[in-house]
Amino acid sequence: MTLAALIAAYHEATGEGGGLRAALPVAGRTLLERQARLAQSAGADSIIVVADGRPRELVDAISRLSAEGLDIVLAAGAAEAAKAVQAGDRLLVIGDGVLVGEGDVERLLALDASALLTVPDAFPEDRFERIDSESRWAGIAVVNGELLKHTAAMLQDWDLQSTLLRRAVQTGARQMALADPGGPDLLAALRASDLADLQGRLLEGSGGFQRDWVSRYLLAPLEVAGLRRMMVTPVTPAQLWMGNLALTALSAVAFSRGWLWAGLLLFLLGTPLAGVAERLGRLRAESVRRDGWLVRLIRPLSGIALLALAYALWPGHGWGTLVLAVSTIAFLVALDGEKGRELSSSSIFLAEPKGMGWLMLLFAATGQWVAGLGALAVYAAGSFFWVQRGPRSGKLAAP
Repeated sequence: MTLAALIAAYHEATGEGGGLRAALPVAGRTLLERQARLAQSAGADSIIVVADGRPRELVDAISRLSAEGLDIVLAAGAAEAAKAVQAGDRLLVIGDGVLVGEGDVERLLALDASALLTVPDAFPEDRFERIDSESRWAGIAVVNGELLKHTAAMLQDWDLQSTLLRRAVQTGARQMALADPGGPDLLAALRASDLADLQGRLLEGSGGFQRDWVSRYLLAPLEVAGLRRMMVTPVTPAQLWMGNLALTALSAVAFSRGWLWAGLLLFLLGTPLAGVAERLGRLRAESVRRDGWLVRLIRPLSGIALLALAYALWPGHGWGTLVLAVSTIAFLVALDGEKGRELSSSSIFLAEPKGMGWLMLLFAATGQWVAGLGALAVYAAGSFFWVQRGPRSGKLAAP
């Protein structure tokens, strides 16, 4: 059975600025885009956004989502929305300006029946619609396409979101209480200020997922500062990844010309861009896919830069520099092949290009470039053998 999503996006926001609730800003994007990604993560194959007409801010948001590969359309009213689904489809309904945690949505979908997510009627917020004397609707429901079609046929001037809720209750939809009604995952935004806490939490937690020690510990202040500037701009994570790739490529060119310090500094300048890209993607829930071509190019380009450095050192130190570089690359490739093994949380200290660049800086500072190449080879080999023989208690994250 196909799962589609229906997002209401026609209520006006209150307070300064006005506009639509769905167009309220979150980290330089709209609340609608975060709702759409919530639906996508829940398994929705298609997403229908219901609006009055075709507001420009929603058209722009949907264009961005479509460019990322989401199957999303804008329906100018209930009748268009009803035409976009089949009667037998399951329909995940997301209320205007509403966000909840992915876990609650998964629990609701697991019921395999029409169902409503609820909060207690005693809940301090009156922005949630009352269902009965004991509960209010938390803004998330699962119904079938046929109910939407029947509701749209008799809607007239009534509000689609509220009418669909009433029809679901009348037809016996089950009610499931939100796991933590007072927790941070529930949001019903009526104005821009309602999103301030959400944005602050996202910003604070943006580094907790970082998969390498450089971003987690060394560059964290710089990356957070960059994130604060980037989050309110149109810059995308993909553009930051491209900047990282460009600097890495330039570092390889500089190394090949014998400009060792220029090459190393160019490489190191690119590392915060990768960290900011990861954090910004997490903040906006729009990360470049980990197996995307942009991210996949980083390792080969880093390997080319390492070979260029070894080639530049060859005339004065012999062919052993090339052996060290090739050995390092071979161990890194082998390490990549071990992804999926169970590892401890210390896996963030495994060898990867970003951390290896900063390790090389320690040797370059004292003029020990060849010793640095040796240290990188030992680091890569040690990481590989640690994965092979070391303790395993968590997943090795892809760098």
